[in-house]
Amino acid sequence: MVMFLLLTSCDETERHKVLTFFFDGVPPSRTETSGVPAPGSEDSRAADKVPARGWHIHEPVKNCTVCHGESRRAASLRKAQLVAEVPQLCHACHKEYSALEAWVHGPVATGNCLLCHEPHKSQSEFLLRKPVPELCYQCHEEQAIRLIKNHAEASCARCIDCHEGHAGTTRSLLRQTFLDQPAGLEYRSEIHRRRYEEALRRARSDVAQGQDFLALSQTTLDYLESGQLWPAQAYLEVLLAGELVAPTEKPALTEVLQTIEALQTREPNQPPQGPASQAATDAALETEGPAAALRAIRERQGEHARSMAELYYRSLKQYHAGQVAEARTGFRQVLADGSIPRPMKETARTHLERIEGNLAPPGQLGVPNAEFRVGGPPDGDAMK
Repeated sequence: MVMFLLLTSCDETERHKVLTFFFDGVPPSRTETSGVPAPGSEDSRAADKVPARGWHIHEPVKNCTVCHGESRRAASLRKAQLVAEVPQLCHACHKEYSALEAWVHGPVATGNCLLCHEPHKSQSEFLLRKPVPELCYQCHEEQAIRLIKNHAEASCARCIDCHEGHAGTTRSLLRQTFLDQPAGLEYRSEIHRRRYEEALRRARSDVAQGQDFLALSQTTLDYLESGQLWPAQAYLEVLLAGELVAPTEKPALTEVLQTIEALQTREPNQPPQGPASQAATDAALETEGPAAALRAIRERQGEHARSMAELYYRSLKQYHAGQVAEARTGFRQVLADGSIPRPMKETARTHLERIEGNLAPPGQLGVPNAEFRVGGPPDGDAMK
């Protein structure tokens, strides 16, 4: 009876003390599991008091109902009762960083705010669970970080001096204050050099695999429209160095390349700034001129490629019909242009070699051989 009276008269904290005194296996109290003071407890009554020196207090702690609501619904002792799930609860007051920047820190992207932050109070600034860099080393390998340039012993003391904690405009979440310093400018230059060289290798590989001008220029256009000027420059250089561009279009394509180089000179090594959507808009406006020019070249080149394809098939038909002089003229024109796909080019070259080898016997250049047979003799010899 005495224990019954104690359990019914005291607050949640006192009831938990009584239960743990008499019984084993009592679950932890809501205060222990969630960090939320039980209603009526001393911690709850002290919530409005000035915090002890050295503690950083989350503002809603002064009014628990902001996060935990006013109703006292039955809830598991092991799970805090919240008005919304994390991170939606946090976004009611804090920015939704994952929607604002191009690159997002892993815990932010997965909505795991409590991996780094305490919900109520902390002795570390920004309510961090541990001070920096100890907090960062929970996920990032310390020894590997020490090997990175600009990460000497002294400069590693405060990661957030150079890196954003939530999201940023670069893959490494670098702060703009760092990017404006000499070390930051060197970093930008190195990153752009790597992107350019990687795109150069990819473009050459695409050419080796037989991609035509339209496919390669579409990749270039995609880079341009997203503001990635270095990869776009690499693809344009590969296009101009090859035979995929019609000679009549090379001056226009060269002008597009020069415009891109001018944009990079005017704002050297500048990464996108501001929210991701705004950065994309700015990049699109900046590159609309060369992008529009490239679209026009693609349209003209497409028409030209269609006409070359028609000439190829017409020449092929003439070849099989025995009209070798007409076929020779067509195949020569197709091969000189170089804009048709590689398999068609190889077929045209093979047929032209057979024509050239039989159309003009020694001493009679330009005089058709009366014994020329397109299909070759029955015994498989190329010509008689």
